[in-house]
Amino acid sequence: MLSKAKVAIGGQSSQTADLQKTANGDFLRTVVIMLVGIGIALMFVTRSLVQALTIIGTLIVTYFGALQITRWLSEYLLFQNMLTWNTPFFSFIMLVALGVDYSIFLMMRYRDDASAITDVRMRITNAATIIGTVVISAAIILGGTFAALIPSNVLTLIQVAMTVIVGLVILVITLPIIMSAMVKWTYPYVNDKMYKKSIEGQDKMRRSKNPEAKHEKD
Repeated sequence: MLSKAKVAIGGQSSQTADLQKTANGDFLRTVVIMLVGIGIALMFVTRSLVQALTIIGTLIVTYFGALQITRWLSEYLLFQNMLTWNTPFFSFIMLVALGVDYSIFLMMRYRDDASAITDVRMRITNAATIIGTVVISAAIILGGTFAALIPSNVLTLIQVAMTVIVGLVILVITLPIIMSAMVKWTYPYVNDKMYKKSIEGQDKMRRSKNPEAKHEKD
């Protein structure tokens, strides 16, 4: 008689398990939608598939690194061996959104300096120097804002705040370094060909204005 019966479990534990299962499914969909949308936007901003993938990869690595550091801090400071089930969801949304803003500001400045600075390595360094001060100030303000969640005594809010703060620190340090290292590989033709042509053009103009220098070099 019970072969076709349906067995259901009620109570707080079952509700929490169902909620966690639903949230995990939503988390995967959110990750896919955000990364695809961000990737398309970054390709328009950077005009490079490789740079867009580099930025997304940096954000993902930063996210997992921040989660791991937060788990260690939770274990030693909060005496919690695990993160709450919804900490990764909210941390991903906030950290990736903030990291993409930084990346867009950096690459927009990089594009604006294209006519003034021909060498791409000097250009990305200059962009990181100018934007870095603004981003560091913003990171300090945002870090203080999220730090205000720590005294809330709500474990999820505390862990989300810790993850975002740690992630911002990692991004501020690593993103300019990675983009400076990757930009030559991303634009080898621009760096090796156009920059050299520009230098050769300047040499020719200098020689034409100073025939004696040209005669001495010959």
